[in-house]
Order: sequence, then structure tokens, then C-alpha cells
Amino acid sequence: MKEYSILIVGIKCYSGHIREFIVNLKKKNPKVNITLVATNVREEFRDELLLYANRIVILKKFKERFRIPYFIVEFINKIYFYFGFLKLYFSGHFDIVDIHFPKGIVNRAMPILKRMTHNIVITPWGSDVMRVEDEKSIIELSKIYAQARYVTVSQTSQIGKCIIAKFNVNPDKLVKLGWGGEFFDFINENEGNLTTETAKDRFGLEGRFVITCGYNTQKEQRHEDIVDAIYEVKDKLPNNLTLLFPFTYGRTKKSDQYTETIVEKSKALGFDVAVVYEHLNLLDLLKLRMATDIFVHVQDSDAGSRCVMEYVLCNKKVVHGAWMKYVYLEDYKPSCYFPIDQMKNLGDVIVKAYNSKVYDLPQELKTLILERGWNNRMTKWNSFFESLLY
Repeated sequence: MKEYSILIVGIKCYSGHIREFIVNLKKKNPKVNITLVATNVREEFRDELLLYANRIVILKKFKERFRIPYFIVEFINKIYFYFGFLKLYFSGHFDIVDIHFPKGIVNRAMPILKRMTHNIVITPWGSDVMRVEDEKSIIELSKIYAQARYVTVSQTSQIGKCIIAKFNVNPDKLVKLGWGGEFFDFINENEGNLTTETAKDRFGLEGRFVITCGYNTQKEQRHEDIVDAIYEVKDKLPNNLTLLFPFTYGRTKKSDQYTETIVEKSKALGFDVAVVYEHLNLLDLLKLRMATDIFVHVQDSDAGSRCVMEYVLCNKKVVHGAWMKYVYLEDYKPSCYFPIDQMKNLGDVIVKAYNSKVYDLPQELKTLILERGWNNRMTKWNSFFESLLY
């Protein structure tokens, strides 16, 4: 392993994914010197991050105490933003700057970042590419991509093609590494240690038939459509049915209003409802997957969610929108996989999944999924970073 310094830039993105990346990079290469600059790091991740990152810089945000015009608040926040990056600039050179989940606001820092390194890498996560449609955001992001030396993409071609077309990126910049998942490794290491009923007890779901609706708080998960579809076929499903909503990832004040509406509607339709709000450690996350009988995933667009493959790895029934291309599922068609082509068929496919029998997961598919674990993927990431040192 070679020694190098890397600045991870995580602006307005989920700090849990940043934590996972940094922890696994440091485990793979203890010699790497990691600095993180972020707008926010959730409290539950901060202590662990401090064990693996050499330095964490949080970009301050002005807290309005008086009635100050909005443009003045914005001006002060810009000063805070620049000041945070200037502190890093005066602290020295970095071998690599890796920008995660790029946002247009990063353009403000690009002149400073370019003076701090010869190697600017962009690491999109998926939704920051697939869901950007307005012209202003596309132009801002295109400027960021134009200044990068490399862009990391998944092993599949979908996200790469979208980046090339949407942001006019030179295909030669793309590096196929693929985002990993420590949870894949955890599932494999704990196979056979947990029963479905034990897992259900953790969430108060003992004796219930559980349909898990989406995996975060975003409207794009189409929770309301899922609830409506299940209501239409409610008489064909078991009487002990519970709708489970994982509302941990992506929580904001605005999303809390949305999720409250979904829960209220579900109860008004006569459903038993369970909601998970708190951050889950890996063991509790595994229990959440294991407690599920059917997982419904029908969001509008997707660049390859790990969550879907986690349910498959746990051999749970997965109802999945076929418009989101998952090559492994399409190629192997495991017995736990139930694709739908149109939303109008959702209720019928859920009933089909309920009435079906699930057999063992094909070993070839299981092996391919486990290759997406960070134990495997981070070897490639570290090798790529080391190659930039020459």
C-alpha cells in the first residue's frame, strides 16, 4: 500500500454514505491520509469518522438571529463557504480531491480545489445524475464535470451513458469502479444467524405479514401509489398484513410532513402500519431486511440501488419496477424477483408474489452480489487512487 493524501468533498449529501466510504478506504489502506469537508455530518456518524479521517472540516452556516434580508444571509453563507475551503488551501496540497454527490454549489470552490491538487475526481451517486432535469442545474454540473480529470461510475453502463449525454462528459474520463456496500459483507458474514421471526420481534411485528414500501423518505419512492395498489387487492392478501415504511434515510422537516401524510392515509384505509425513523446499525438493518416478506421498489428512476440487492441477498420477495434496469436480476431471474412493467399492474404482481414460493438464491447470482461489497470494491478504488500518484 502507498501513502497518499485525499480530500473528500461531501456537500449537501448523506453523511452515512460518506462515513462508509471513508471507513472502508482507511481499512483497506491504513497509510492514506483522509480529510473530509462537508456541510453537515450527522451526530451518530461523527465519532466513528474521527477514528478514520485525519481531519474533518464542517462548513458553517449562518444562523439568522434577527430579521435580516435574505440576500444578506446568502452573502454571509458564501463567505462561510469560501472560508472553509481557504482553511484547507492553506493547510497544504492534496494528492487527490474526490467530490461526492456533486452539487452546483461546488462551482464556487473549484478555483481553490484546482490549486490544491492535480487530480480532481468526481464520484456521482446516482440520483444526482438521474434526477437533474432543469437546465440551470445541468449547466452548473457540466462546469464541474468539465474540470475533473476522472469520473467514477458503476460497473453497468446506464449511469455512464447518462453522464456523457447530460453533462457532455468525455467518455475517456469515466472509470468503472462501482460503489460498494459494507452491508453486503455483513449479510454474508451473518448468514444463518437470524430468523425471520426473531427479526420481526425487533420491530414489534411478531405474527405479522410485512410488506415494506420503498426504502427512504423521498416522494420518488411512490409510497402513495404503493398504498393505493395494495388497497385495491387487500382482500387477496393476509388479514395480518402490516405496511412497513423505512423513513430513516433522507429525513428533513419537509419530508416529515410528507411521511406523516403517507402514514395517516394508510391508517385511514384500514392498514396496520409500522414506521422506522431511527438510524439503524448494521445488525438492526439486517433485521429490517429479514423482517420483510415482500419489498416493493417502484421509484421513477434509479442507478442501481444497493437496497434492492440486499433484499435479494436475504432471499426476500422483491417487487421491482422493470424500467429500472438491474442486469443481474434480468439475467438470472431468481424466484424472489417479481418485475412489473406498468404501475397499473402493481397490485396484481404483489398478490402473485404473496402466493408464490421462493427457492434458494442461485449461487452465481449470490457471488455477483457479494462482489459489490466494500471488501472487494475498495481494493479497486485504492488501486485507482494509487495510480494517480505517478
